[in-house]
Amino acid sequence: MSVLQNPEFARRYAGLAAVTLNPRRHTASDALAHSEAVAATARRLGQQNGCAPEQLELLEDLGRVHDIGKLTGSARPERSLAVLAECGITDPQLLALVERHDCNLPWFLSHERGQAPSARAWRRLATAVDLRLLCMFMVADRVDAPGGWRRNAPTVWFLEQARARGLIGELQLDLADLPSERSAGAALIRERERGPELLLIRVRAHGYELPKGGIEFDELPIEAAARELREEAGVVGELELDPEPLGVIEYQVGHRKQVRYFRARLGELGELPKPTRERRWLSAAEIGEVPLVSEDLRPLLAAALDNPACDRHARRAWAPSPA
Repeated sequence: MSVLQNPEFARRYAGLAAVTLNPRRHTASDALAHSEAVAATARRLGQQNGCAPEQLELLEDLGRVHDIGKLTGSARPERSLAVLAECGITDPQLLALVERHDCNLPWFLSHERGQAPSARAWRRLATAVDLRLLCMFMVADRVDAPGGWRRNAPTVWFLEQARARGLIGELQLDLADLPSERSAGAALIRERERGPELLLIRVRAHGYELPKGGIEFDELPIEAAARELREEAGVVGELELDPEPLGVIEYQVGHRKQVRYFRARLGELGELPKPTRERRWLSAAEIGEVPLVSEDLRPLLAAALDNPACDRHARRAWAPSPA
């Protein structure tokens, strides 16, 4: 029976719509939207991996109950367990998964301190819960993470460890229509008498591209775009970025990857960073001729140069971090 058939839980669950989320951690605006997205993604991952109907229901229920404790102002699993007890939800499998649904983070931090969980700890965990379901849920729980689940170090580490120990077998954790890795890039514009020019870089042997890179933990996409301009193109000084994305490109690298690009201004060029080989300023007249790493970039370059003017009040200023 779905947890939503429990009237008390359903009443409290609706209250998650009033719990706002940190945009650096979630693209969902509230805890209800996050939980619904996690529940749907967990079910889809379960279907992709051949789970039985009762396992699919368990995954979907876990997506809805794992954050119910946020109604009390706490994201700790014990608070969710307390709320579930008040609702009369006693399914031992579900409660065990709720208790351990985010153990990847403390375990990863222990590993980073040189105190990785022992083989015995892993065996105890595998006895307490279905590790395949737990791993699928951990991936689903990152469905609205700005960088995607593949940019979440604790999740990736946990999955690698579970696989290496032979505890989960082979799992297909990427959904064909859902990016599992998200990056951000920037199109830096400068004004010249003959018209605006756009900064390209060459990192590979052949073809130019825009600076781009993965969105780090606790980082907004627009912040990642500004950082990549500095790290890959050697841009220094103050930057202005249009908060509205210039465009989005998706492609396959074994999994679906998405890059969101932003228009930027004001930056100056400093020393050429490694491993970037070259920088080049591109005019609108050269768009059709310049060799690119991907033809998907060409319409985006045209959009950046055809629309050089932005509302200055809509931009956000980015000053360099203090040394």
